Amino acid sequence: MANNKFYGHSPKNVKSTGKEGTMYSGLEKGNTYEDLGNRLDKINPYEFRKGMDYELTSIGISRLSESTPEEREKATEDVLKNLEDHGGYYTSLITYETQYRNHQGTKPSFKTWLSEQDEFKMKEIKNSFKFGKMKDADFKNDKMEKLKESISKMVNKVLTEQEDIDMDSEKADKAASKGAKKIKGNRFDLERDAINDLLYRGKKGKESEFTKDEPAPESILAKKDELLQTYKTKYKGKEGGADEYNELLKKANDKFKKSLEKHVKTFEGKGNNVSLNDVFGSSLPETIKALGSRLTSIDKEEKEDLLVKTNERYEIAKTDMTREQHIKLLEICRKNGANLREGAMGVKMYYEIAKEAYLEGLSNGLKL
Repeated sequence: MANNKFYGHSPKNVKSTGKEGTMYSGLEKGNTYEDLGNRLDKINPYEFRKGMDYELTSIGISRLSESTPEEREKATEDVLKNLEDHGGYYTSLITYETQYRNHQGTKPSFKTWLSEQDEFKMKEIKNSFKFGKMKDADFKNDKMEKLKESISKMVNKVLTEQEDIDMDSEKADKAASKGAKKIKGNRFDLERDAINDLLYRGKKGKESEFTKDEPAPESILAKKDELLQTYKTKYKGKEGGADEYNELLKKANDKFKKSLEKHVKTFEGKGNNVSLNDVFGSSLPETIKALGSRLTSIDKEEKEDLLVKTNERYEIAKTDMTREQHIKLLEICRKNGANLREGAMGVKMYYEIAKEAYLEGLSNGLKL
């Protein structure tokens, strides 16, 4: 094994498995072998040289020929370890130290900064332009992901903001009255209420005292419980009993078909994306399952609708933004640690987040 001031330290060789697609193995602790492959062969030589210069300089050695065998061996092993974890470790480390030299304010650790750089790499797009759309695109952690998350959080906040109201009784009465008017015109809340009335609340609706565990008579869940009791007392253990029970479930299910057809017609007219297949199944249990899925779909549909309206508000608010306001937003990004130097990465992401927050406030101020 060479370890001199001219050639440096050569690490122990490792054994090849001979398997197709696997060039080297034996890197696990305690499994190194002599004269069968070299760990240096799979390292970028330019990156390795840069790493050796960095490690030796960090301990006060300016040239390889000035180092001792022990220093060369330690530096080589450190470089190999770092390059096995990340192929461009030392280029990234030097870039990081240069970028944050004389930096004022907080700065991320090198490992945190290094993990963020993967978001800026070229990434494969799977099933590109399938049926005219970039379906299943493999770039979900791009630089706009945080912006999408912030908008999604804002949407959730708007949907639940009524839960956090804390005011005196007079204001609370006004808020309740205003909220009732809002609910009256909310097609999504109306459909939720209609489904719950069919399932267990009955004709009294919200004023009903019935629950899912104790549903109203003639409701869907009540009919399901009634037929289950019939099965236990009449058909259980009887030959062909299960088939007769399933037939009862289908007949009971058909009795609710007209009500569900009316439900679909009503809420399709209001703009909801609902069809009979979304709320009606082949048997009573299937219909109950479909109605549960529809309640989940309503939540998703409402968020998407609110997001579209929010984007429309922002587009209108953008027309009221001046150049000075754009500059102020960049200044806010700089104060919070964003690097605004030319070519710096991540500037657009921080700026877009700041702009979204500004547009939300501006939209509210303009009462859009």
